[in-house]
Amino acid sequence: MHRRRFVTLCGGSVAMLAAGLRGVRAEPFVDFPKVRLVDAAGAPLKAAALATNDAYVFHYPLRSFPCFLINLRKPAGEPREMTSEALAYTWPGAVGTQKNIVSYSAVCTHELSYPSKEGSEIRYAAEASPLSGKPGMIVCCAHDSIFDPAAGAPRLHGEARDPLLPVRLEYDPAEDAIYATGLAGTWLLDRFLKSYRRQLIAEYGAGVYKEPVGATSAAVLLNTYSGGAVSTC
Repeated sequence: MHRRRFVTLCGGSVAMLAAGLRGVRAEPFVDFPKVRLVDAAGAPLKAAALATNDAYVFHYPLRSFPCFLINLRKPAGEPREMTSEALAYTWPGAVGTQKNIVSYSAVCTHELSYPSKEGSEIRYAAEASPLSGKPGMIVCCAHDSIFDPAAGAPRLHGEARDPLLPVRLEYDPAEDAIYATGLAGTWLLDRFLKSYRRQLIAEYGAGVYKEPVGATSAAVLLNTYSGGAVSTC
Protein backbone atom coordinates (compact mmCIF):
# COMPACT_ATOMS: atom_id res chain seq x y z
CA MET A 1 0.00 0.00 0.00
CA HIS A 2 1.31 3.46 -0.89
CA ARG A 3 2.08 5.74 2.07
CA ARG A 4 -0.50 8.33 0.91
CA ARG A 5 -3.23 5.67 0.88
CA PHE A 6 -2.08 4.46 4.32
CA VAL A 7 -2.33 7.93 5.87
CA THR A 8 -5.66 8.63 4.18
CA LEU A 9 -7.22 5.50 5.68
CA CYS A 10 -6.23 6.55 9.20
CA GLY A 11 -7.40 10.13 8.81
CA GLY A 12 -10.65 9.32 7.03
CA SER A 13 -11.81 6.80 9.59
CA VAL A 14 -11.30 9.29 12.42
CA ALA A 15 -13.64 11.72 10.64
CA MET A 16 -16.30 9.01 10.34
CA LEU A 17 -16.08 8.22 14.03
CA ALA A 18 -16.34 11.89 14.95
CA ALA A 19 -19.54 12.06 12.94
CA GLY A 20 -21.03 9.26 15.03
CA LEU A 21 -21.03 6.62 12.29
CA ARG A 22 -20.14 3.83 14.70
CA GLY A 23 -22.41 1.28 13.04
CA VAL A 24 -21.11 1.71 9.48
CA ARG A 25 -19.68 -1.46 7.93
CA ALA A 26 -16.02 -0.94 7.16
CA GLU A 27 -14.02 -2.78 4.51
CA PRO A 28 -13.34 -6.35 5.75
CA PHE A 29 -9.53 -6.30 5.85
CA VAL A 30 -7.20 -3.41 5.20
CA ASP A 31 -3.93 -4.33 3.53
CA PHE A 32 -0.88 -2.74 5.13
CA PRO A 33 2.78 -3.16 4.20
CA LYS A 34 4.09 -6.66 4.91
CA VAL A 35 6.19 -6.67 8.09
CA ARG A 36 8.41 -9.47 9.36
CA LEU A 37 8.31 -10.24 13.07
CA VAL A 38 11.65 -10.33 14.86
CA ASP A 39 12.77 -10.84 18.45
CA ALA A 40 13.92 -8.14 20.86
CA ALA A 41 17.46 -8.35 19.48
CA GLY A 42 16.26 -7.95 15.90
CA ALA A 43 16.82 -11.57 14.89
CA PRO A 44 14.09 -13.21 12.76
CA LEU A 45 11.38 -14.70 14.98
CA LYS A 46 10.97 -18.44 14.48
CA ALA A 47 7.50 -19.93 14.86
CA ALA A 48 8.91 -23.14 16.36
CA ALA A 49 10.56 -21.15 19.16
CA LEU A 50 7.47 -19.23 20.32
CA ALA A 51 6.57 -19.61 23.99
CA THR A 52 3.06 -20.82 24.84
CA ASN A 53 2.66 -19.42 28.35
CA ASP A 54 2.34 -15.74 27.43
CA ALA A 55 1.39 -13.49 24.53
CA TYR A 56 3.98 -11.50 22.62
CA VAL A 57 3.47 -7.79 22.03
CA PHE A 58 4.50 -6.23 18.73
CA HIS A 59 3.45 -3.06 16.93
CA TYR A 60 1.57 -2.99 13.64
CA PRO A 61 0.80 -1.29 11.35
CA LEU A 62 1.98 1.81 13.25
CA ARG A 63 4.86 2.19 15.69
CA SER A 64 2.45 2.89 18.54
CA PHE A 65 -0.35 0.36 17.90
CA PRO A 66 0.13 -2.79 20.03
CA CYS A 67 -0.87 -6.28 18.88
CA PHE A 68 -0.75 -9.73 20.44
CA LEU A 69 1.00 -12.71 18.87
CA ILE A 70 -0.13 -15.93 20.54
CA ASN A 71 1.11 -19.48 20.19
CA LEU A 72 -1.92 -21.52 21.21
CA ARG A 73 -1.36 -24.92 22.75
CA LYS A 74 -3.60 -26.57 20.17
CA PRO A 75 -4.77 -25.86 16.61
CA ALA A 76 -7.20 -22.98 16.30
CA GLY A 77 -10.65 -23.28 14.77
CA GLU A 78 -11.40 -22.90 11.10
CA PRO A 79 -11.78 -19.47 9.46
CA ARG A 80 -15.20 -18.02 10.21
CA GLU A 81 -17.43 -15.06 9.50
CA MET A 82 -17.35 -12.44 12.26
CA THR A 83 -19.86 -9.65 12.77
CA SER A 84 -19.52 -6.77 15.19
CA GLU A 85 -21.09 -3.37 15.78
CA ALA A 86 -18.35 -1.82 13.63
CA LEU A 87 -17.85 -4.19 10.70
CA ALA A 88 -18.17 -7.67 9.27
CA TYR A 89 -15.19 -9.70 8.12
CA THR A 90 -13.84 -13.20 7.73
CA TRP A 91 -11.41 -14.26 10.41
CA PRO A 92 -8.59 -15.94 8.45
CA GLY A 93 -7.72 -18.51 11.10
CA ALA A 94 -4.28 -19.43 12.41
CA VAL A 95 -0.93 -19.96 10.70
CA GLY A 96 2.06 -22.23 11.30
CA THR A 97 2.59 -25.92 10.70
CA GLN A 98 0.11 -26.74 13.47
CA LYS A 99 -2.28 -23.88 12.67
CA ASN A 100 -1.90 -22.59 16.21
CA ILE A 101 -0.41 -19.09 15.82
CA VAL A 102 -2.83 -16.16 15.89
CA SER A 103 -2.65 -12.40 16.20
CA TYR A 104 -5.07 -9.72 17.39
CA SER A 105 -5.04 -6.10 18.34
CA ALA A 106 -3.96 -5.81 21.98
CA VAL A 107 -6.37 -2.89 22.39
CA CYS A 108 -9.65 -3.88 24.03
CA THR A 109 -12.64 -2.94 21.89
CA HIS A 110 -14.59 -1.71 24.92
CA GLU A 111 -12.66 1.20 26.44
CA LEU A 112 -9.28 0.76 24.75
CA SER A 113 -7.27 -0.83 27.55
CA TYR A 114 -3.86 -1.75 26.11
CA PRO A 115 -0.40 -2.92 27.19
CA SER A 116 2.00 -0.15 28.14
CA LYS A 117 5.53 -0.20 29.53
CA GLU A 118 4.02 0.50 32.97
CA GLY A 119 1.58 -2.40 32.99
CA SER A 120 -1.36 -4.06 31.26
CA GLU A 121 -4.95 -4.85 32.15
CA ILE A 122 -5.37 -7.03 29.08
CA ARG A 123 -3.46 -10.29 28.69
CA TYR A 124 -3.46 -13.82 27.34
CA ALA A 125 -4.17 -16.26 30.16
CA ALA A 126 -2.63 -19.55 29.02
CA GLU A 127 -3.77 -21.13 32.27
CA ALA A 128 -7.27 -20.75 33.68
CA SER A 129 -7.64 -17.32 35.25
CA PRO A 130 -10.04 -16.29 38.04
CA LEU A 131 -12.06 -14.35 35.46
CA SER A 132 -12.14 -16.83 32.58
CA GLY A 133 -12.31 -20.05 34.57
CA LYS A 134 -10.68 -21.88 31.65
CA PRO A 135 -7.31 -21.76 29.91
CA GLY A 136 -6.35 -20.12 26.66
CA MET A 137 -8.45 -16.96 26.90
CA ILE A 138 -7.63 -13.29 26.44
CA VAL A 139 -8.93 -11.41 29.47
CA CYS A 140 -9.32 -7.70 30.05
CA CYS A 141 -9.43 -6.91 33.74
CA ALA A 142 -10.65 -3.35 33.17
CA HIS A 143 -14.27 -4.44 32.68
CA ASP A 144 -14.12 -8.24 32.93
CA SER A 145 -14.22 -9.02 29.22
CA ILE A 146 -13.18 -12.45 27.92
CA PHE A 147 -12.22 -13.27 24.32
CA ASP A 148 -11.47 -16.64 22.73
CA PRO A 149 -8.34 -16.34 20.50
CA ALA A 150 -8.80 -19.83 19.07
CA ALA A 151 -12.14 -18.85 17.49
CA GLY A 152 -11.51 -15.35 16.12
CA ALA A 153 -11.55 -13.63 19.55
CA PRO A 154 -15.32 -13.17 19.96
CA ARG A 155 -16.39 -11.62 23.25
CA LEU A 156 -17.57 -14.40 25.55
CA HIS A 157 -18.27 -12.29 28.64
CA GLY A 158 -18.00 -8.74 29.91
CA GLU A 159 -18.82 -5.24 28.75
CA ALA A 160 -17.06 -5.39 25.38
CA ARG A 161 -19.39 -5.87 22.44
CA ASP A 162 -16.95 -6.25 19.57
CA PRO A 163 -14.43 -9.06 19.06
CA LEU A 164 -10.77 -8.19 19.27
CA LEU A 165 -9.70 -7.17 15.78
CA PRO A 166 -7.51 -9.79 14.09
CA VAL A 167 -4.18 -9.11 12.48
CA ARG A 168 -3.72 -11.14 9.31
CA LEU A 169 -0.57 -13.25 9.44
CA GLU A 170 1.47 -14.94 6.72
CA TYR A 171 3.72 -17.91 7.41
CA ASP A 172 6.82 -18.89 5.43
CA PRO A 173 7.56 -22.57 6.18
CA ALA A 174 10.91 -22.44 4.39
CA GLU A 175 12.25 -19.97 6.97
CA ASP A 176 9.74 -20.66 9.75
CA ALA A 177 9.04 -16.94 9.54
CA ILE A 178 5.94 -14.93 10.49
CA TYR A 179 4.74 -11.76 8.78
CA ALA A 180 1.90 -9.34 9.52
CA THR A 181 0.06 -8.19 6.38
CA GLY A 182 -3.23 -6.54 7.35
CA LEU A 183 -5.81 -5.53 9.95
CA ALA A 184 -9.58 -6.08 10.07
CA GLY A 185 -10.74 -2.51 9.62
CA THR A 186 -9.27 0.74 10.94
CA TRP A 187 -11.92 2.08 13.32
CA LEU A 188 -10.13 0.81 16.42
CA LEU A 189 -6.80 2.09 15.18
CA ASP A 190 -8.33 5.52 14.69
CA ARG A 191 -9.99 5.55 18.12
CA PHE A 192 -6.74 4.53 19.76
CA LEU A 193 -4.71 7.29 18.08
CA LYS A 194 -7.31 9.88 18.97
CA SER A 195 -7.92 8.76 22.56
CA TYR A 196 -4.26 8.41 23.57
CA ARG A 197 -2.77 11.16 21.42
CA ARG A 198 -1.06 12.95 24.32
CA GLN A 199 0.39 9.78 25.81
CA LEU A 200 1.58 8.50 22.44
CA ILE A 201 3.25 11.80 21.56
CA ALA A 202 5.01 11.78 24.93
CA GLU A 203 6.25 8.22 24.43
CA TYR A 204 7.06 8.17 20.72
CA GLY A 205 7.26 11.80 19.65
CA ALA A 206 4.94 14.05 17.65
CA GLY A 207 4.29 12.49 14.27
CA VAL A 208 6.41 9.45 15.06
CA TYR A 209 3.54 7.62 16.76
CA LYS A 210 1.63 7.60 13.46
CA GLU A 211 4.52 6.28 11.39
CA PRO A 212 4.48 2.77 9.85
CA VAL A 213 6.64 0.30 11.73
CA GLY A 214 9.01 -0.35 8.84
CA ALA A 215 10.21 -3.68 7.45
CA THR A 216 10.28 -5.46 10.83
CA SER A 217 8.53 -5.31 14.19
CA ALA A 218 9.95 -6.71 17.43
CA ALA A 219 7.76 -9.17 19.36
CA VAL A 220 8.38 -9.22 23.12
CA LEU A 221 6.65 -11.32 25.77
CA LEU A 222 3.94 -9.27 27.48
CA ASN A 223 5.34 -9.72 30.99
CA THR A 224 8.69 -8.44 29.79
CA TYR A 225 7.18 -5.61 27.78
CA SER A 226 5.06 -4.40 30.71
CA GLY A 227 7.74 -4.91 33.33
CA GLY A 228 5.83 -7.72 35.01
CA ALA A 229 2.99 -5.37 35.99
CA VAL A 230 0.23 -7.37 34.34
CA SER A 231 -3.20 -7.80 35.91
CA THR A 232 -4.07 -11.37 36.89
CA CYS A 233 -7.88 -11.36 36.97
